[in-house]
Amino acid sequence: MKNTKKVLSIFLSVLLLCSAVVPAGAVSVWDIYWSDTEEAARGIIMQPGKDESERNFSWYMPESVTDCFVEISLNPLMLSSEKIEGDVTDDRHGNNVAKVTVSELEEGKTYYYTCISGDSRSDVYSFETVAGDSFSALYMSDIHITLNEETGDTKDTAFAFADLLAEVTLKHDINMILSAGDQATDGLLTEYQGLTFSPLSRSLTFATAIGNHDRKGIAYKYFTNLPNEDEGMISSPQGGNYYFTKGEVLFLVIDSNNASATDHRNFIKKAVSENEDLKWRVVMMHHDLYGGSIEHRESENELLRMILSPIFDEFNIDLVLTGHSHHYSISHVLYNGEIAQELENGGTVNNAEGTVYMVSASVGRARDEEGVYSERIAIGMEDFNDKLYNIIDFSEDAIKVTSYERGEGEFASFTLTKDDDFDAPEISFFRKLIGQLLGAFGTIYAFFNNIGRYHDLTEDGFNVDFFETVF
Repeated sequence: MKNTKKVLSIFLSVLLLCSAVVPAGAVSVWDIYWSDTEEAARGIIMQPGKDESERNFSWYMPESVTDCFVEISLNPLMLSSEKIEGDVTDDRHGNNVAKVTVSELEEGKTYYYTCISGDSRSDVYSFETVAGDSFSALYMSDIHITLNEETGDTKDTAFAFADLLAEVTLKHDINMILSAGDQATDGLLTEYQGLTFSPLSRSLTFATAIGNHDRKGIAYKYFTNLPNEDEGMISSPQGGNYYFTKGEVLFLVIDSNNASATDHRNFIKKAVSENEDLKWRVVMMHHDLYGGSIEHRESENELLRMILSPIFDEFNIDLVLTGHSHHYSISHVLYNGEIAQELENGGTVNNAEGTVYMVSASVGRARDEEGVYSERIAIGMEDFNDKLYNIIDFSEDAIKVTSYERGEGEFASFTLTKDDDFDAPEISFFRKLIGQLLGAFGTIYAFFNNIGRYHDLTEDGFNVDFFETVF
């Protein structure tokens, strides 16, 4: 059953093609899935566990339901299945949320699962575990599922994202989604339900970062079920950093809304020390650091560069995946803020002595404003738009990133390779010290900024308690 997602994506693509030629106003394939109100309202999301042997599940349940299970099997008819019990959390808005971790998964298998809430069962979905160190991911940012105030639903943006998943899974054999923040526009539950209504999303491991728009509400914290979470000293009502491993890659996902570099450094130091044998280190966060294409955001970028880039240099991060600016860009290999090695479109950098920073354009909200890339950028676009996506192929010896323009094909790529005996550069004691001092100031700033954030959430009607969460 290796091609389960491929078969489903072909089926959906055929239905989409048929629905495209029917009269205006007729029901589309996505309307059919959308009309299954109970299934769409569950908001089922499958996220990484601590490694490939685990998956984390989360979904919404009626307030009256207090027990939850994931039933899982190697058989599509759910024969010889196992039920794993989870925990139930109150989302502060009258909903119960199920959180279940499935462990002891075997590599290279197709699993089938259903989510059980009391007497109610979801449909049966499937996912595949990776065998070995090679796997592929869809990387994107700024999906922006948005509640339409006129229609009272998120259909427009949810259907557009579902179209993208159908196109990508038809063309590429991907195992996971890397989404660098702003999954939603206002951080609302209904937006996250729209994000996951497509059955294709429930067969892919969905790794998400917190964006500034996700932070407008508190639903993100309850919608997600993340491994190895670390909220640090500056706690947020939406959660904090987390990490997971897959193949030879350590993925470090950072809340870049939090300026506490001390928290981020402690988090990365701990994760790296526990996974020193892994060859690759990839950071994903929301905010762009080096694109430089939006002038009025350069002050924000510069602050984040000052407090975060020394940490990435210190711990030899290979690749940083970001979004936020909605302007696509790929940097040269950077170290200490300068170009350490040049990167070319279609080229390969072996034993990179620094970090490559990438920004994916928004898949749901294009920016009209034009900008000028900084001198640190190796690959960009002449026309900024949101009609692109990126496929990252990971293996033991290489990370290859390929960018595709929808309807046009590949337009950019680069590859990082690394020898087993490569010694990465060591950051100087002076720069490490300066970075830690800046990080301490960032922590103080983040504390007072968080007080303001809690106040704003309370003013907007969200049920959050600063003292309960922080102290």
